[in-house]
Amino acid sequence: MKRIVRSADFQSGLMFLALAGLVLWLTGDLRLGTAMRMGPGYLPTLVSSILMVLGLGALAVAFFRPGAATETWYLRPVTLVSVSLLVFAFGIEILGLFVTTVLLVVVASFATHESRWFEVLLVAFGLAAFSTALFVWGLSLPIPAWPQGLL
Repeated sequence: MKRIVRSADFQSGLMFLALAGLVLWLTGDLRLGTAMRMGPGYLPTLVSSILMVLGLGALAVAFFRPGAATETWYLRPVTLVSVSLLVFAFGIEILGLFVTTVLLVVVASFATHESRWFEVLLVAFGLAAFSTALFVWGLSLPIPAWPQGLL
């Protein structure tokens, strides 16, 4: 049993089930609608159901064919990638898409010692330029491109 619980399939299956359950709980009072007239709860319920099936499948794989145990979790990468996502979520309205995307990549790059500054900045500015061109100018989404009040 210990080998099953430590397997990556078992742990990912539990994570998928927990995430699907959380989304279903948080969106439980939204109207579903139908496939022809989707309500605000239709897509979250559909995606959560698919995620739940995938989680159950991963658990089944873990029980019938336990794989290798997961490696040790390292706190630094998990924390810094999570912080970079929070910076993006809370900064996009104030700092705009371009600056926030650069910050996301730079903060996430601290998760590993293997990052090289030239490559990080090249990826950060390239991704920021592409994202801004695609989402703000190409798709005309109502996202500020630049920091508010500066331009």
